[in-house]
Amino acid sequence: MATLKFHDRADEFRIEIIGKFAGQSVQDATDAWLGALRGTLQRKITVDISRMSGYDTHGRATLRDMHVHGTAIAGGTPLALVFLHEITDTRSPGPALVIPSETRRKRQRPTAILKSAAAGQ
Repeated sequence: MATLKFHDRADEFRIEIIGKFAGQSVQDATDAWLGALRGTLQRKITVDISRMSGYDTHGRATLRDMHVHGTAIAGGTPLALVFLHEITDTRSPGPALVIPSETRRKRQRPTAILKSAAAGQ
């Protein structure tokens, strides 16, 4: 579970995620984020994932929802940039760092998987 640091300033509300964003930390971040949105101050809301080491499915979905809503996602490390791409890329069906089990079993090339997925649409 991640450690969360909240930086509550007049011009910005920042949530810093340290560690794996999963479990109760996801709910805690969501509660703080919703509270900042309900606030009467017009300020920037930022989630800093520079020190995040990973996330579960719920954590990823929450970060994506925050991004879609207009929250800035900040990342200053190579790993954070991978997470940032996964969070902001609406075409991505899942984390790029995890190989889907059906890909390993079938041993298909990625183009074959994409063609079969496109045919199913």
